[in-house]
Amino acid sequence: MTDRRAGIPASPGIAVGPAHLVERRPLAVAPRPLAAGAAAVEAEVERLRGAIARGREQIERARDRVRGAGHPAELVRMMEAHLQLLEDDALERAAERAVREERVNAEWAVRRVAESIRAALEASGDEFFRERRGDVLFAAERILRNLAGLQPDPADDLPAGAVVVAHELSPVDMSHLVHAAVAAVVTETGSRTSHTAILARALGLPAVVGVPDLVGCVDERTLVAVDGARGEVVVAPPPAEVSLFRERARRLAELQRTLREEGERPAETRDGRRIALLANIEFPDEVDAALRGGAEGIGLYRTEFLYVGRPRPPSEEEQLRAYEKVVSRMAPRPVVLRTFDLGGDKFASRPQLAGEPNPALGLRALRLGLHERDLFRIQLRAMLRAAAAGDVGVMFPMVCGVGDFRDALDVVGEAREGLRRDGLACPGDVPIGCMIEVPSAVVVADLLARHAAFFSIGTNDLVQYALAIDRGSERVAQFYQPFHPAVLRLVRQAVRAGREAGLPVSMCGAMAEDPLAVPLLVGLEIDRISVSPASVSLAKAVVRSIRFDDARRLAGEALEAGTAEEVGRIFRDYARQTYPDLAREPLD
Repeated sequence: MTDRRAGIPASPGIAVGPAHLVERRPLAVAPRPLAAGAAAVEAEVERLRGAIARGREQIERARDRVRGAGHPAELVRMMEAHLQLLEDDALERAAERAVREERVNAEWAVRRVAESIRAALEASGDEFFRERRGDVLFAAERILRNLAGLQPDPADDLPAGAVVVAHELSPVDMSHLVHAAVAAVVTETGSRTSHTAILARALGLPAVVGVPDLVGCVDERTLVAVDGARGEVVVAPPPAEVSLFRERARRLAELQRTLREEGERPAETRDGRRIALLANIEFPDEVDAALRGGAEGIGLYRTEFLYVGRPRPPSEEEQLRAYEKVVSRMAPRPVVLRTFDLGGDKFASRPQLAGEPNPALGLRALRLGLHERDLFRIQLRAMLRAAAAGDVGVMFPMVCGVGDFRDALDVVGEAREGLRRDGLACPGDVPIGCMIEVPSAVVVADLLARHAAFFSIGTNDLVQYALAIDRGSERVAQFYQPFHPAVLRLVRQAVRAGREAGLPVSMCGAMAEDPLAVPLLVGLEIDRISVSPASVSLAKAVVRSIRFDDARRLAGEALEAGTAEEVGRIFRDYARQTYPDLAREPLD
């Protein structure tokens, strides 16, 4: 019987194949008191140490299997993050202490420690760090499976052409997909920023995540159809629908081939409006993917990866090497480096359990930089030095007004002066920009424009703060609406303030990834659009398909609309008429 499910679109693509179930549910663990005497405690501690040591060996083998073999760097990095958790003796010490002090079994101690770390990450208020809680849970599950004598990697035997269906998948599980040539991935958990989604996109695998209660409804080898762009999963589709899915997959493959071939062409509307298409990256080795997609520069280089999962912050020299790698590789194309967007409890390898009541509104991003000026100054020194290698801009996240922006500029001045005293090269004309992602920054954008060299609109947080929506919460996900008229009016106000001051204005939020939104952004007169490396060629193709006059007219209509649904209809109709093959959602 055909069963249709909707999930979260995680990685575009269409596939049909037999289901292969991967059991990845957490093991049931119960406390068990140890026998009397010191010998029982020491034996349990040795069990714990042995399970952790085997976990390290298992991940090292999996990492070495994919490292340097042309596989996505994200895969290696995520496995190394898990390895780091097992090599950091904090988790081992905490679990061992629980065994000794509470005289309980190692399984219960590991679960207790992992849950305390997970809870701290869950409360972080930052989507990036919420997703990292999976690292902790996967590491703990590996230890627990080793303690139970079970196979720690249930996805190590995957049939080619299968649609992998699982509750969740670890990065090591995903590494097996590289060699198995599976058709697609569907999981019950996850979001667009989860490990599974990130790695599926890097591997070019269609993926849908967040499909609840699916595993128990699918039998092994049952035919499953997946549309990763629409978030659509069909279990046991009828023959006519199978043919339709396969025809759509064929057309999509042709489109992707065309996009790759035309990726170097500029993004210019049919009536001559030129839009710069840049890429957002998080790691230096994403530059090659950006260049393959035809990116004209890096519009957002997130630097948080340098600070996460380590006992102390990175040195100036370490940061300089990472920044120079990107800047020199992209030269003469521009690269915009964003200073760290972190919460105050994220500089150490393990989270502080006494977090803020509402970290999303707490000490984070630029506020944290101004609070921890030594850390901030070191990062700025590295960024200013990297400017000697190419065209560099620096921008601050979460600017709330003129006061904090000017304070940040003062720290830039201190960093410049320090470099001069140390006799180190520091270009004097590095532009300093302002991220517009807080409503207060929009209200005073005309004042900020007197001090900033450019604006970059970050819609992810702008939508969250404008609509009072926690974008990490599944319970209110339906209210997170980038097309909300209030959001559009905020964007228009920021763009106008920038243009009146003669500043270039870019958008680097997820809204720019939506093919339906591209004409809206063009119509709002945004100069630069920055998207993920995989989306650059698609966004370019949309720009080349439209007319600026049409986009400006439709943007005017959207600004007068009352709801996000009305705005969506305006641009869905336009896409149907103008570029139906490029839209990611169904238009028929």
